[in-house]
Amino acid sequence: MILGTWKSLCLLAMLMLVGCATKNVNQGVDPGQMVDTGLVFASVSTSVESGFGPVALFYFTEGGYVESREEHIPGATLKPSELEEDSGRLVVLEMPVGPNSLRYWQLTHGMARYTPAQPVPEIKFTVESGKALYLGNLHMNVDMGSNFLNQPVVGDLLPEIRDRSERDLAMFKSRYSRVSDADIIAKQPFLGVWLPQNPFLAP
Repeated sequence: MILGTWKSLCLLAMLMLVGCATKNVNQGVDPGQMVDTGLVFASVSTSVESGFGPVALFYFTEGGYVESREEHIPGATLKPSELEEDSGRLVVLEMPVGPNSLRYWQLTHGMARYTPAQPVPEIKFTVESGKALYLGNLHMNVDMGSNFLNQPVVGDLLPEIRDRSERDLAMFKSRYSRVSDADIIAKQPFLGVWLPQNPFLAP
């Protein structure tokens, strides 16, 4: 795990996310009707659940961002996890054909957010017309700690991309039945820890 050093509990009221996560494509989508777009799917997860989060976010160069949990009641509760082993969900996005990349990650817990201390290398991939590309399990390992008020806080974290294809492809196929096996690209573009390893509490 990361030997993370976090800044003090200041300016947390300012640390609110702007914008909305990209929504899953309709489950009735027909890849045969796609000309200028394709599908990209992944599971997005964290290793723990504590109160309102933590929630992992992963950003694309083209296509917005995805998050490990969705709000059930805005600002109050999260929807239940879809994954048995982790806390998270399956995301399936329609994206324009051509080069794209994962470019950035972030973790939120309550009003605090944690980001890389240095730019992370982009994880490049290519979206193909009418195909469904599996990116893997976009995962955030999280160790929780406590502050001086004995409230749960993020103590340490480590972002990585894992192969959970057996679980994720089964879930994808059960929901997107019009996507054939021939249209699924299951070879992930990257597996491993997504460096740099020293995140910080964003100002």
